[in-house]
Amino acid sequence: MEHFLQQFSLLITNKIFLTIAIVVVLQLLSKYIVVFIKRDNDILNEQHRTWISRTKNIKAMVMAIFLLSLWWGELQTFALSIAAVAVAIVIASKELILCLSGSILRATSNAFVIGDWIKVGDNHGEVIEHNILSTLIQEVDFANNTYNYTGRTAIIPNSQFLTETVKNMNFMKRYVYHTFSIHCDTKINMFDARDHIFQRMDKYTKEFLEIGQRYNSVIEKRLGVDLPGEEPYIRITTTELGNFKFTIILFCPTEQAVSLEQRITQDFMQFRYDRLDS
Repeated sequence: MEHFLQQFSLLITNKIFLTIAIVVVLQLLSKYIVVFIKRDNDILNEQHRTWISRTKNIKAMVMAIFLLSLWWGELQTFALSIAAVAVAIVIASKELILCLSGSILRATSNAFVIGDWIKVGDNHGEVIEHNILSTLIQEVDFANNTYNYTGRTAIIPNSQFLTETVKNMNFMKRYVYHTFSIHCDTKINMFDARDHIFQRMDKYTKEFLEIGQRYNSVIEKRLGVDLPGEEPYIRITTTELGNFKFTIILFCPTEQAVSLEQRITQDFMQFRYDRLDS
């Protein structure tokens, strides 16, 4: 009996050292591969991030296979010994199971890839990494229609893919339907004001209108939906105070959306000032 216990203790000790060796070797190998992929690039592109994510996922998969095969006998014995509390373990690991299920759903549905802009619940951003448990995004400011990176990152548990609608907003990385409003009083002619706004929009959008038309057609064919046209649009309504409200929709390059809004608003205010001053 004593000899058996000694052999069992030696076997467990060897497996522990072998486990540590496997983890350390795989971690170092993964680290060196990531460093090789990054090299001297301070800013990573989508291809770099994709390969880094693949490296980490493969490392986790290989590590799980090695450790399961090494400790399979002990795990079977352990599983039998805790059969009475199996239900409690399932309940305790509910979130983990949901995350794994969400990861399978993401992979099978091909909802997004690294580099895509997505919206999950209240989270908006660019996917920079995903694994079997979570997805890391770099936040993009959609709430204020600036479409700029906020500098924050968010980790989304993959379980949210089972309960929240996942919206792929990748087409907005290049062009966007940018909507904003201009309010003014009723002292000026609203039709003259509308014509002035149209003139300024035509001037500012002329340089990219043809490219916008082609991009709009590509998105329609890819998504199989009929999108609004690329022509600028103005809707005239009134506010609760009886003032005019011009709601403007521009199909424009994402990085120019805020700048175009500011220039059109500034020109309109100058137009309004000149009319009231005359």
